[in-house]
Amino acid sequence: MRILLVENDRLLSEALGRRLAEAGHAVDVLATVADAEAAWKLVAYDLCIVDVMLDDGDGRALVRSVRAAGLKTPTLMLTARDEIGDRVTGLDAGADDYLVKPFATEELLARLRALQRRSAEISAIELRIGNLLYDPRSTSLTVADREVRLTAQEHAALDKLIRAGDRVTPKRMLGEHLYAFHQDWSDNAVETLIHRLRRKLSEAGATVELKALRGLGYILRETRS
Repeated sequence: MRILLVENDRLLSEALGRRLAEAGHAVDVLATVADAEAAWKLVAYDLCIVDVMLDDGDGRALVRSVRAAGLKTPTLMLTARDEIGDRVTGLDAGADDYLVKPFATEELLARLRALQRRSAEISAIELRIGNLLYDPRSTSLTVADREVRLTAQEHAALDKLIRAGDRVTPKRMLGEHLYAFHQDWSDNAVETLIHRLRRKLSEAGATVELKALRGLGYILRETRS
């Protein structure tokens, strides 16, 4: 997943960013309302984590602004104050969940998984093409009723490609979905990832092909018999 973390506590943001990256996510870490709002409106994030108190403003105002702009990204708010009023105003601003500091990192990860499942249930129950069945709620892939194991990045790429339907996904767009701002990536990195995903689908006997269209990008198509 591509995650936006908006937190001005450097030690906390570094620790969370590192833990989320270890879990296979691409994480953009920003510290101000201005930077976060610009990034949020530019990048299609899967999840956002926003602290209430930021150096240049209120995280609740940030969430309210992006919601007004039509962005529905599942959002978890962080706060150091365990008061019902603070939580109510945050939820009313458009946050989907709330977590009070200090917290266990495992609880944060569990809440993010719950938000991801909830979002997946709203957007789609199951995604199918050929004999490939992808469940976005559990991020599980089966081919001809057999489970296929994918890495977190391979899952993210497959999710993006299968949701695109019959539209081509440009290589640049796929790379920006898979990697955070601070990560150095190249066309070769995306090509290598696609090659691994294509090989796994082929070895599993998938009746789909992950086709590269030169100069355009990638598309997932059902193979013709």
